Amino acid sequence: MREPVTYSVVIPVYNDEQMLYDTYKRLKRIIPPIGENYELIFVNDNSTDRSADMLRVFCAADIRVRAIHFASSFGYDAAVAAGADHASGEQKIVMEVSDRFRSVSAGLQGASPFYVVWAKEGFTHSPLWDFASESAAC
Repeated sequence: MREPVTYSVVIPVYNDEQMLYDTYKRLKRIIPPIGENYELIFVNDNSTDRSADMLRVFCAADIRVRAIHFASSFGYDAAVAAGADHASGEQKIVMEVSDRFRSVSAGLQGASPFYVVWAKEGFTHSPLWDFASESAAC
């Protein structure tokens, strides 16, 4: 039986081949010290580069990684919704591979420790991140 998952990290992907491996490595480096069980859910929005192939390799190498592959491009919102629907964690968090949204600042007041760790790593995020600590659902 699989352990309960605390954090489900949903990562929408669209033609992010250049940054995908680095993002995966960074996530694997910073999440374990937090000491919670987690899963990484990459949602491929029908990328035309090698993102799908890279996600298959991640899934084969790591049981904490899951990938959803869209047959057509449905957009960012659909990718986030699909990831949230398939997430089993108590907390659902949306992270970005690229800087499509604003960068976060390391000097956050009143933010959860999990948020601050990610901010110090320089991750960017969607506005949905702001609600992750308040609700288990996105």
